[in-house]
Amino acid sequence: MNPKDKKERRWLFEVALSVAHELRARRVGTSLLIRRPTRPYSTGTDGWGVVIGSLGKGRPGLEIWLDRFTRLPNRKFYATFYSRKEPAIRALAFRSKALWPVRKLTFDDLADSAIVKMKKKLHPKEFNEPVLENYRKNRRHFFGFYDGTTGLAEKAAQRFCQSAVAFFLDVANSLPASKAKIAKRQVDPQNEPKKWVKAHLGRERSRLLALACKRRDHYKCQVCDMTFSAIYGKDLGEEFAEAHHIKPLSRTPVNAKTKLDDLETVCSNCHRMLHCMDNDPSDVKRLRTLVRKFRK
Repeated sequence: MNPKDKKERRWLFEVALSVAHELRARRVGTSLLIRRPTRPYSTGTDGWGVVIGSLGKGRPGLEIWLDRFTRLPNRKFYATFYSRKEPAIRALAFRSKALWPVRKLTFDDLADSAIVKMKKKLHPKEFNEPVLENYRKNRRHFFGFYDGTTGLAEKAAQRFCQSAVAFFLDVANSLPASKAKIAKRQVDPQNEPKKWVKAHLGRERSRLLALACKRRDHYKCQVCDMTFSAIYGKDLGEEFAEAHHIKPLSRTPVNAKTKLDDLETVCSNCHRMLHCMDNDPSDVKRLRTLVRKFRK
């Protein structure tokens, strides 16, 4: 094994340790069983995988990979649930389908080569979007996502850890066995109709999609243009923001899939103001106009 591969293999293990540590601290109320990561094993995709836990005995496992399955020159991180039982993985994707669009892959989507990889390289827009992979011939089934983060190794690893933890928790909290309490939403019951608040609090949100939204907008409020890092400094305010649903959850079907375009990044103040408005898709634009008017 050449020095670069050894370094990346060691890097993968360190990242898996970080993901496992964070999940262990936040798994309360879910069926996640987190263990100390195993030693990396060869995946056949020009990379390695590390097992970090499972959803219980005989149920899908949680793994972190680093490989070239996407056909890109550099290896990319992959967070996934894995099982040799197709129904178990399909059930995870079905339970999570309201959180994100899910792409499907089969043997027909793989290239005919010694190294397992996709026929066509993964498009930039398809990174961080869950993929359901069913390979019935060899009974290998996956439900996970590839991370498209580039840049310095340390920064890339931190961003992937955030996304991986968000993904695993999103899926775990969507399962019937999950006893996780609904996260407290930043809405004020005194300023919102009770029926709307109940619908808003009763709907699961995707942590992974919210992260993608904030990264797309560079953590900049799309109403007032502020960034927390500019106000509070990088140590405290970096990568802090909130994700707002442009179309209120109370007006969307229960099983509707939330897309990245349905979200806008906002600061805490503007988010609160938006929830004091008309619960209309035009609220973000209207509030932006108001802010600019009073600034003048």
